[in-house]
Amino acid sequence: MRPKKLCFFIAVALIITFISANTFSNHVSGQVQPIAEVEEKLQGISDIEEAVLEDLFSLSQEIEETERQKELITFETEQLKSESENLAKEIEEKQNVYNRQLGILKKVLVSYQRRGPASFLESILKSRNLSDFVQSLNIIRQVTRSTDELLNELEARKQELALEREKLNLREQELEKHMAKLQETLNEMYRLKEEQEAILNSLGEAKELYQGELQRLQNLWDEIKVLFSEILIHFTEIVERGDIPIEALNLRISFPKLSGTIYDQTLNDILKNQPEIPEMVFDFSPEGIRVNIPEKHLSLRGVFEIENKTVLKFKVEEGTFYGMPLTEASLAELFRNGQIVIDFEEILGSVILESVEVFDGYLEFVITPNFG
Repeated sequence: MRPKKLCFFIAVALIITFISANTFSNHVSGQVQPIAEVEEKLQGISDIEEAVLEDLFSLSQEIEETERQKELITFETEQLKSESENLAKEIEEKQNVYNRQLGILKKVLVSYQRRGPASFLESILKSRNLSDFVQSLNIIRQVTRSTDELLNELEARKQELALEREKLNLREQELEKHMAKLQETLNEMYRLKEEQEAILNSLGEAKELYQGELQRLQNLWDEIKVLFSEILIHFTEIVERGDIPIEALNLRISFPKLSGTIYDQTLNDILKNQPEIPEMVFDFSPEGIRVNIPEKHLSLRGVFEIENKTVLKFKVEEGTFYGMPLTEASLAELFRNGQIVIDFEEILGSVILESVEVFDGYLEFVITPNFG
């Protein structure tokens, strides 16, 4: 555990142990304390509880990310193993072909050596007529040509095998790196889990309370990840089917360009009428765009960026869940299956989005017709 955190949690443990002594001293053996009473007792250490849970939840996110990395690296490692095995088989087959061709060449050369150049010359000289002479000469040429072709093919095979072996060596080196990376990831995961367990153990009698709260948070986080993917799908459909009308863009002509304004309240009113998704609230300001889902206690802050000349894309920079900060990896996980985008081409046709500027409560944009 990091030194600063260790000191912090030793202090927390002492405080919680003192509070827990009072909290749990009235327990009757085998009697379950009412949840409401437990919550009431914990009100006195709400700030400490929040700090502890925040750190535990942050560790949970990091553990979850290392588990995702482990799965990805394991999959890539298995692929590399399979590719290496297939490549080794191909090399073996090519080596067998090379060996067979080498054997044929040896037989030809042995035969040539036994007969000697004089034998071929004698065959030509014994020709009874021009036809026999030409035929004998053609046979010698064919033998020579076939030998040359075999030699050339053998050389090509030899070079091909050398390249394949080099490729296999590189794959095996890559595989070794993946195995080492996988081990590092596993070590990091074990370290994070040990750190989380150390924090929980330092909480003494309150450990179970925090474990339960942490598990509840984790379950809610798993639910919001699935729900948020569905929200993104529906948001894209809202834009595509024209639920954001042209009037909502407040267009103004300044030939040859068009400028427009989108108010966050207009966008929120449109989204409020979408029964398939929970309330989704946009808040525009120069400091950034906020996207809140109050019902799920999810808050995100980011900026709008222009993508592919027509799309306004929300790039998330930070976020909280039940007031607890989300890691960069957790934010990326939220948007893994989609993005918050407004495609102006879907609304206005063939246009180019030139610029976007955000103000308090609204954003302004400039577009030009696309004649390309």
